[in-house]
Amino acid sequence: MIKMNTMKLDKGKYEAAVLYFIKNCNSHLGKVKLNKLLYYLDFVSYRDRKKSVTGDTYIHDDYGPVPSNTEEILARLKEEGKIRIDFDPTYKANGKYSFVALSDPNENVLDVYEKKIIDEICSFFSTWSTDEIITQTHLEAPWFYSKPYDIVDYNYSTDIDFFQSATA
Repeated sequence: MIKMNTMKLDKGKYEAAVLYFIKNCNSHLGKVKLNKLLYYLDFVSYRDRKKSVTGDTYIHDDYGPVPSNTEEILARLKEEGKIRIDFDPTYKANGKYSFVALSDPNENVLDVYEKKIIDEICSFFSTWSTDEIITQTHLEAPWFYSKPYDIVDYNYSTDIDFFQSATA
C-alpha cells in the first residue's frame, strides 16, 4: 500500500501557473485542458523533486485527474479582473468554458525549475487537442491506479515516463 501524500495549497504559485497557461498555451484555453496541464505540472514536478507546484489534490474523474481547487482559483482571478471566462453552449454536447488572460502572471513567486517546467509543458502540449491529452492522462500510472472519484496519489508520479522534462 502506498502512503498518500498531502501538501499545502500555494495559491500564489497556483494563480501564476493558471495565468501563464491561459496566456501562453492557446487562445481561449478550455477548462478540461487547463486541468490536464496543471496535472502534468504538479505530477512531473513531484516526480522530479518530490514537491508539487500548486499543492493541489487531484481527483480521479471520467476525463482524467482533476485538481480540486481550480474553480476557486479561477473565480478569484475573474473577480480580480485578471481573466475573462467565456462559455460556448454550442461546443459539443455540454458546451465549453474557456479563459482569456487580462493580465500577466506574477512569475516572481515561481522558482527557476517551476518557470521552466510550466513553459515546457505549455510548449509540449500546445498543439494537442483536449481529447488527446485526456487519453494520455488515462495511460499514466497516477490515474490508472486510482479509483473513480478517489484522490490520485502523487507517489505514482514516479511511473510517469511519457513527459521527460529537460529541467530535471
